[in-house]
Amino acid sequence: MKCPIATYDIKANLKARDWAFKNVGYGPANPDEDNVDFWMKKADEWQTDVEEAQTMRCGNCAAFIQTPEMEACILKGIDEETDGYAKDVQGAANLGYCELFDFKCAGNRTCSAWLSGGPITKKMTKNQSNMLMMAKTEYDMEDEVD
Repeated sequence: MKCPIATYDIKANLKARDWAFKNVGYGPANPDEDNVDFWMKKADEWQTDVEEAQTMRCGNCAAFIQTPEMEACILKGIDEETDGYAKDVQGAANLGYCELFDFKCAGNRTCSAWLSGGPITKKMTKNQSNMLMMAKTEYDMEDEVD
């Protein structure tokens, strides 16, 4: 597997992640805080209550990739050393790769494009790939705010 650029190029990762903050409500900024306003907005957007909205996280999104191959890409991108700190960073943030918006994503965050059925932890099925491709075409990153 060829590692996606955002797994090893911090500038590419930050550009895509910042786009997600501005255009698809990626957040909250600090998932360890209460973030009442953030979750109220998500609940309104998804037409549900705050408690349910708070269960809809990147870590259980169908676009959140945590296959062994992707985790290896993420770890190598953080730290080339096999006995370095990368596993601690990955574990603390529950990092995965957002297949929709092409960046390393923290499992405790969410965004407007959340899809049920994740995370993806083994090779994607054809149906999963097709679903992600259809969802990805809904968001044209070129036409939104940079």
